[in-house]
Amino acid sequence: MNYEEEGNQIYSLIIRNLERYLDGKECIHEIKEANYQWKQMEWIGWYIEYKLKKILFNHLGGEDGPKLGNTQFDYFKENPWNFKAHIVNSSSHPWIILNDCEAVDLCTEKYNGIGYFIVSGRAEYDDDGSFKEWHSKLKGKTSDYVKQRIRRGAKSRMRKKAFVIENYSLLWLNKQLLSEGISEGWIAYFQKGMRNANGSPRRPKYLLKSSEPPYFIKNMNTLDNYFK
Repeated sequence: MNYEEEGNQIYSLIIRNLERYLDGKECIHEIKEANYQWKQMEWIGWYIEYKLKKILFNHLGGEDGPKLGNTQFDYFKENPWNFKAHIVNSSSHPWIILNDCEAVDLCTEKYNGIGYFIVSGRAEYDDDGSFKEWHSKLKGKTSDYVKQRIRRGAKSRMRKKAFVIENYSLLWLNKQLLSEGISEGWIAYFQKGMRNANGSPRRPKYLLKSSEPPYFIKNMNTLDNYFK
């Protein structure tokens, strides 16, 4: 099965089986029961990853995606796929952080491309702090990361208490499209040349510009660009 046929199956299954309104407390309880990254502050991306894999495993079979370099991709049946949540009312919009550049490059070499299923929507923010308090109590012990933040005097980021899905996008990236994207400006680099607090270099990642939709259908022209 080529990536277009498989992509059609993935697209159809997800839009029929993923709820449009994701309540943070319900989602965190669900992934807590599955022991799947439920303590993470950015629960939306982890929940999307968990839920989409579960939907596809139950309906299509398949397995976890390949591990290339430091990156474990999300899903594989006959082609590799990764799942992303994109929050349109955030400071990072319109850019979507993809994956480690090395891993993406290796994937395009080994499998002739990498597919992305992107779930975009609006977050509802925890304006009064009650969601953060609830999640902290659920987690119990304060993490080392939080302790370090407190020692630095850094403010805690506002949590997201819910996610309302607005559209879905499906993209297949190969070497040619990566090259075109970089030259045309709808693919950029994130963390390139940056260093961690200990001085070690950060691994650069690819960024995808969501406000320029034509690339979504360059190689995946049998699919709708957005589903609303």
